[in-house]
Amino acid sequence: MVRPTYFHSDFEAALRVRLDSLSTDEGLTSIPMTNLGAPDDAKTKLNQNGASAGASNTDSRNIEATQHHRVTTPEGDVWIHGNTLLFACPVCNAPMTIRLWLELADCWRCSASMQLSEAQVAAVRELLAAPASVPSPAPTVSIEELVEPLPDSDPDVTVAPVQDQRRQELDRLTQSNTAARILRNGFSSVPAWLVSFLLHLIFILLLALIMLGRQELPPTITLSTFFRPEKAQGGEIRIENPADSLQDDLAMANDLEIDKQEVRDVLQQAEQDALELRVDKAPLATLPDLDVVKANITTRQDKLMSFAARDPRVRAEIVYREGGTSLTEAAVSRGLRWLASVQNNDGSWSLAQYERHDQPANKGDAAGTSLALLPFLGAGQTHEYGKYKETVAKGLAWLLKNQKPDGDLRANYPGQAGMYAHGQAAIVLCEAYAMTGDQQFRTPAQKGIEFIQRAQHIKGGWRYRPGEAGDTSVLGWQLMAIQSARAPNLGLEIDDDTLRLAGLYLSDAAWESRQQGVPTGSLYNYQPRQGKPTPAMTAEALLCRMYLGWDRNDPRVMVGVRWLVDEHLPSYDDKNLYYWYYGTQLMHHYGGSLWDRWNRQVREILVASQEKKGANAGSWNPADFQWGSRGGRIYATSLSVCTLEVYYRHLPLFKQIEFDQAE
Repeated sequence: MVRPTYFHSDFEAALRVRLDSLSTDEGLTSIPMTNLGAPDDAKTKLNQNGASAGASNTDSRNIEATQHHRVTTPEGDVWIHGNTLLFACPVCNAPMTIRLWLELADCWRCSASMQLSEAQVAAVRELLAAPASVPSPAPTVSIEELVEPLPDSDPDVTVAPVQDQRRQELDRLTQSNTAARILRNGFSSVPAWLVSFLLHLIFILLLALIMLGRQELPPTITLSTFFRPEKAQGGEIRIENPADSLQDDLAMANDLEIDKQEVRDVLQQAEQDALELRVDKAPLATLPDLDVVKANITTRQDKLMSFAARDPRVRAEIVYREGGTSLTEAAVSRGLRWLASVQNNDGSWSLAQYERHDQPANKGDAAGTSLALLPFLGAGQTHEYGKYKETVAKGLAWLLKNQKPDGDLRANYPGQAGMYAHGQAAIVLCEAYAMTGDQQFRTPAQKGIEFIQRAQHIKGGWRYRPGEAGDTSVLGWQLMAIQSARAPNLGLEIDDDTLRLAGLYLSDAAWESRQQGVPTGSLYNYQPRQGKPTPAMTAEALLCRMYLGWDRNDPRVMVGVRWLVDEHLPSYDDKNLYYWYYGTQLMHHYGGSLWDRWNRQVREILVASQEKKGANAGSWNPADFQWGSRGGRIYATSLSVCTLEVYYRHLPLFKQIEFDQAE
């Protein structure tokens, strides 16, 4: 089955179109669908047109019937086939089914969803107003009349004799038995799913009656029929409600305190905004083969960082599967729109002076440029593909131009946050190289990683300047850059001693707990043996531990993750964006019910906190978050967007993603 879209709500739950079959031999006109969103009078028209199309038994008459019910618009032809309003998808040219009440169309192949133009709406109304090609059938029709050829059918085409005999026998039996005739006529107008439901319900009731009549056994419990000497911690019990995913968009929209009509408008606009990131009508390079992309996602065996899920052709389904919604994707799209609007003329971004972006002399910095580029790449926008390919290309060119011969990417940002900026810029170059294979980034990325390795302290950490004794916060960015460089098939050289020393630093920074049940290595300090553990440093350190080889079933990981969720779940009262950025990545890799709790909370807060109006619409106000005023609006917007991209930005480390297969 192919999901038409990842867009879920109570409004659409009843309007989903399932494409149960697609024959490549029959072409577009043979796709069986039902437009459940059309008004009753429109359905009558569609049923009549469907009868006309179904009466033809040759390809030529199918095409002829379609041509009689086709209207040309500037965006392409709109036509009726069977019970369906269709027009060709502008992304993949597959037929898109039209949901009339929302004035939207969905593509079965690429999951695109597009709003109809005024010309297309007028074409639909013209089609529905056109007279049916075949008059409505009489209230009662005999079996013999049903098998007779229609007026425009080929008289040589007849029904097989065996089928005639079966129908005649069925008529004879039902005519002689009133009860049988009533039962047959009744079931002929009942949907198949309802008949199946009633039969299963009767069967379940019979089983219940049988079970109630049996003698109840005394209560017992079987712990296991096998035993083993090894000790192992039990698995996590997870109870899921399948309806939750269908309610996510609607619940988040309702939280905005608007009426039902506005909810529908919000969801409709959200899907339009989300679509911006999946379409590029003029790419500079072709995307990799889709089968290869899916194979890389579903068959990976290592625990290396992977960016394959950012591909726009698979991202929609992955968003749905991993816990995202149309509203989260719309927030990503609006955030990128704002970031693109404050780029300097030279391709850079300025953390402190972004409001002067329209002034030719406005200078950017490495920190602002790197932070701004991270969410573009996270959404699959490269210098070769995507709506923002020119924006990304200019930003990447600025980084390359300002890199020093020794690999230093701090540019004009050498102060306290210098190594932060270098680590973020190195991530950008490694990701750009991994996502496109463009060789112009290979040497700069390699030099950037080598600079990180030389800047490491002898005890394994990094801080503001090369060679300083480390802190956990700066270490996280450097280690994520190295992990980006270790992505499959890049061929960049990494010194294994760098990773070993980083692990030693994390062991020093681990809080030495004296509490029973809290093993050392579960919680982490900002610096070794200084103060109490913090949620932000614990989330960042445990994420690094996962990339360095720790498993999700490690007791230290399990205790640390449980502590973060039970005692420091994201809330409106304690908005720590830096903590949420690392915590969301950690929880996504960990998975399970703890991820579900975390995800529902953080995505709701971020979507609700995004600026909705004014010049800064699409951004996040730094004053709303801890440390936000020091980072500024670009910092707050970048980390917020990257957090909402978590569903596809990096593949989960401990599970394989599976795709729906067409039946």
